[in-house]
Amino acid sequence: MKKGMTFFGVRVDGFTREEARARLDEKQLIFTPNPEILLEASRNATYRAALQKGTLMLPDGNGLQMVSVLMKLKFRVLRFLFFPSALLLFLFKKRYFRGVFPEIIHGSDFMWDVVQKAEQEGWPVFFLGAKPGVADKTAAFFRSEFPCLKVAGVSSANPSEAAFREVLASRAQVLFVAYGAPKQELWLAEYASQLPSLRIGMGVGGSFDFYSGAVKRAPRFLRALGLEWAWRLCMNPFARAKRIWNAVVVFPICSLWTLT
Repeated sequence: MKKGMTFFGVRVDGFTREEARARLDEKQLIFTPNPEILLEASRNATYRAALQKGTLMLPDGNGLQMVSVLMKLKFRVLRFLFFPSALLLFLFKKRYFRGVFPEIIHGSDFMWDVVQKAEQEGWPVFFLGAKPGVADKTAAFFRSEFPCLKVAGVSSANPSEAAFREVLASRAQVLFVAYGAPKQELWLAEYASQLPSLRIGMGVGGSFDFYSGAVKRAPRFLRALGLEWAWRLCMNPFARAKRIWNAVVVFPICSLWTLT
């Protein structure tokens, strides 16, 4: 029986990271829904349809865990009554919220797993997106970490048919797309099925920035505590404040009211 939960028509898998790794032997289109992505899907039918093409949907946001527990309450009024206390409890006792989603799997972390698998299997990898030069530095980083990794190509081309033709010509079997949401999911949904060599396609958001060194990621201990959001807020408070508000307040309220 497949584990997980559906938000606004988008299924999110309830796998551990180890369970998700085990599925890399199969052909996969990997997306990493977080609260912001799911909110956009709730109001954008085209984007929702693109996400529905994903075959491995990794939960990338703590808000999904909190909402999954509150959804066990049958009546909406009870969900909202318990929401403030659940939010407070969630900050300190996350283990009580791991029933549906036993583990939050950040796209940046799982990208490492996919690269490791690609090296083991000899699958050529293509790095697409981000600002000029960032994809090259990302590829160089992974070459240093995985000396036997085959790099099929690197490109900062904008989401377009031209980008598709670059990937097609490379015959890559693994493709990482770093356009950010919703562009990367829309592009992959349109073109992934037209790439006959492709085994794994994955939207990775800002992961190239982390691995290239363009952006410093939160220390490992903060990530283990589920506090990477706090680190990002401190690093860029104006850009992150709205995203955190959407994840912590808007997404739970919309979910608890809309979902049954």
